[in-house]
Order: sequence, then C-alpha cells, then structure tokens
Amino acid sequence: MIPTYGGVLSAIEKALQELMEEYRGVGKSLRDLVEDQERNTAQLERIGAVMERRWGLEEESRKENGDEEEGSENGPGESQEGRTLSSASC
Repeated sequence: MIPTYGGVLSAIEKALQELMEEYRGVGKSLRDLVEDQERNTAQLERIGAVMERRWGLEEESRKENGDEEEGSENGPGESQEGRTLSSASC
C-alpha cells in the first residue's frame, strides 16, 4: 500500500508544481498589463498637456490679433470656414 500512496503523492506534487508555474505566468502577465497601462496613462497625460499648451497659444494669438470674440465663440477645434459662415450671417 505504501508504494501506491507514494505514487499518488508524487502525481499531486507534480500537478501542484505545474499549477504554480501557471500561476507565476499569469502573475507576470498581469504585472506587464499594469505596467503597460501606466505607460499609456503617462503618455496620454503628456499628450493632454501638449494640447492644452497649444490651445492656450492659439487663444493668446487670437487675443493679440483682436479675434477674442470670434475665438471664444468657435472654440479651438472649429475650422476657418465655420468662422467665415458665422461672421457672414451677422
């Protein structure tokens, strides 16, 4: 009977070792995902900062050129064509 228990224990030990290897692999994948997410978030923050600076410069340029009313009405993303139409309708 003892050899049977030894074989069963050996099989259980092998299965546990395989599960631990799988668990470590999953843990590494999750850590990699978190690191990727952190890098993506940092990159989005940098992009947002650049866009805010650019829009701020565009707004300053409009104020210097006397287009303050027009700029605040249309916002930073509207095209020149849209501004021409709105000013023509006034």
